[in-house]
Amino acid sequence: MKIRVFLVEDHPLMMSALKKSLERNDSIAFMGEAHSGEKALEILSEIPRDIDVVVMDLGLPGMSGIETTRRLKKEHPGLHVLMFTVHRLEEEIFSSFQSGADGYCLKETDIVSLLLGIQAVSMGSLYIDPQIAHLAARRIQSPTFRDEGNPLTPRETEVLKLLSEGFSNKELAMEFQISLSTVKAHIQSILQKLSATTRADAAVKAIKKGLI
Repeated sequence: MKIRVFLVEDHPLMMSALKKSLERNDSIAFMGEAHSGEKALEILSEIPRDIDVVVMDLGLPGMSGIETTRRLKKEHPGLHVLMFTVHRLEEEIFSSFQSGADGYCLKETDIVSLLLGIQAVSMGSLYIDPQIAHLAARRIQSPTFRDEGNPLTPRETEVLKLLSEGFSNKELAMEFQISLSTVKAHIQSILQKLSATTRADAAVKAIKKGLI
């Protein structure tokens, strides 16, 4: 049985190349595409049972691939999402998995590795591109990985501290050398973990709990 794949990619040339590669593979059924997170949510809300794997770009315009994944998995938990991106920063990788992604594959890889990722997540397995596997091992081996006293990751704690000092998204991105989409993902995760509705609310709750 073919794996039914949906692509979310904003770059026309990359989208075209991916479609051609997938359509030539006998194990893949190409089911559709979207050029933004918002459009992907709209289309997939109508055909979630017809899709096995969503191949998701991380750096989308507007809603990030991380936030799109978070919403997709909340609305359609049966969907499998494989992040396909140029980003290899540790925080972006783990923000993707925290959003519910089932796999992470680098765009610089070859089509064989992408297909391996699609096949793995379609069967319910976790897929991590071999080029970044060492980052996962390092995070898991870190003592903070198992620290349950603080629901926030070390980076989220740093982000929240600077948010409380009035830093903008752009300033945070420059401070931590990460993308704006990753900053937004961190903030969304912070709000969710602290059951906060605004940045100010999150800062107040964190201060009361002694988190920052």
